[in-house]
Amino acid sequence: MRFLSPLFALLGLLAIPILLLYMLKLRRQDVKVSSTLLWQMVVQDRQANIPWQRLRRNLLLFIQLLILAALVFALLRPAFSSDMISNAEVIVVLDASASMQATDDK
Repeated sequence: MRFLSPLFALLGLLAIPILLLYMLKLRRQDVKVSSTLLWQMVVQDRQANIPWQRLRRNLLLFIQLLILAALVFALLRPAFSSDMISNAEVIVVLDASASMQATDDK
C-alpha cells in the first residue's frame, strides 16, 4: 500500500496541541478546611491532577485523537498498486435475501 498524498501525514502533528491542551487544563477548586484530615484529602487530590494521570481516563481525548487519526489517514489517500491487485483474487458477495430487504419502518 502506498499513499497518494504523503504530505498530509504532517497533520498528525496536530495531536501534540490536543494533548497539551488536556494536560494544561487546571481543575483546582478552592476548599475551606477546618481540620488537618481535609488537608490530606486536598494533597491527594492535587497528586491526582498530575497531567499524565488525567489523560488515563479521558474518553473525549481519545475520541478526538481517533478522529484526527482517521482524518489524516483519509487525507493520505491510501492506494494499492496495480501489481498487488493483479495477483489477487477478488470476490464480491451480494446478499439479496428477504432478510436484507427488510426495513425498520412500520
